[in-house]
Amino acid sequence: MRHLIHLLLYCFLPTVLCGQTVPEKQQFVIKKVRIIDYENLYTQDEIIKLDHIADDCWKNGIADIAIVTIDEHHTDKAHFDQYVSNHLTGYAQGSYEKNNGIVIVISKQLRQMRIQNGKGITKIISDDDAKKIIDEQFVPKFREGNYFEGTYNGLSAIISHVKKEMQEYNYTDASSIFRPSLFQKIRRFVLENGVPQTFRNLDSDNPCYNFTSLDVFLGPSKKDAFISKDFSETDYYEMTVRNSDGKHYQFICFDAQVPEQTFLKKTMHPDRVYWLDPGDKLISQDVWPLLMQIEDEIRQNAAAGAPKNFTGHRWILKQEFDHMEQIYKDIDTHDTLAFDKNDLLINGHMAGTFEIDETKKLLSLRLEKTKRPSFAIFKMEDHYYYRFYFNKTERKLYLLPLDEKEGNDLISVEGCTLVGEILEP
Repeated sequence: MRHLIHLLLYCFLPTVLCGQTVPEKQQFVIKKVRIIDYENLYTQDEIIKLDHIADDCWKNGIADIAIVTIDEHHTDKAHFDQYVSNHLTGYAQGSYEKNNGIVIVISKQLRQMRIQNGKGITKIISDDDAKKIIDEQFVPKFREGNYFEGTYNGLSAIISHVKKEMQEYNYTDASSIFRPSLFQKIRRFVLENGVPQTFRNLDSDNPCYNFTSLDVFLGPSKKDAFISKDFSETDYYEMTVRNSDGKHYQFICFDAQVPEQTFLKKTMHPDRVYWLDPGDKLISQDVWPLLMQIEDEIRQNAAAGAPKNFTGHRWILKQEFDHMEQIYKDIDTHDTLAFDKNDLLINGHMAGTFEIDETKKLLSLRLEKTKRPSFAIFKMEDHYYYRFYFNKTERKLYLLPLDEKEGNDLISVEGCTLVGEILEP
């Protein structure tokens, strides 16, 4: 009989087991208490609403916020600040290394309040900022006896303030590895050897150089810098490196004077290299290998080529850039240019003289009275002015008509950006 019962049990168990469904895996979460209301200032629904706001703030990486209410059982009015500093900061310690904890301590009974910040927050919310938020957001509703609305207004103001100020600190100083001299070296190489390429909507035709497995873009100097003929080297204070995976690394290095403040933060200083939005990436692990590759390829390029300046070549005009239609068009006339000493030759014939300002990358042409090439622009002081952009690697010459010059204002501009290719002997 005993064996029969065992047999019946064995026959029954598989049926029961087969009928069970495997439970879904659930994430194990420790719920942190962010609202500690010893004074019972809030209803349960109000605590849930405040907790939801503070929890979202934490999940979005803004700050670790806790709200604590205390009474005379904890401390007295004279020792309120000391008690908060010594005993309540642990309620919101913040993320490791960020130290972005904020503890809001309120006492209705003691008529006291304090915002205690972690070290990572003190540079974002100063004592004056905290006092202003308390006076303008918390206190007015507290005086009416509406502690939830006052806390809600103050909490919202703190989060908005931190989010706004965080934008000024979302960078790291990378100068110890990415030296300013290296930034300038790469920038100079890209300006001399790169090609214009648009890679974002903010600016247009960024100077770009395609290395073996990564690209380097310069910007923004002035918006639409390539079209506005502004190629002053120091204006390009922003550099973006794009690797083969499509990831972008953005760096800033500027002199004391810059034309506009597109990527600059108010806490940045000249002659430093800053890495914007590093996230969880590391300078030594993610940036250094890219810089080593760039330096190595620049070294190889210089050793292999060492080509002459554009005046050492003859050029055939192949394309022009139409600024209205924003496209390059082929040139059918195939005019040729040559620069011999100070003489300008067009199609092999003497057409005038030229001068070069290397520092401003400015080419000044003075043509004979009977000569007026189809590519010339409006004349200033008997000269035609171009920015020149010599691409040594692709062996191309860009001539960009200058539409402004110090001491001169033009009403109209004629002509287009010209692209010439080296005419082989």
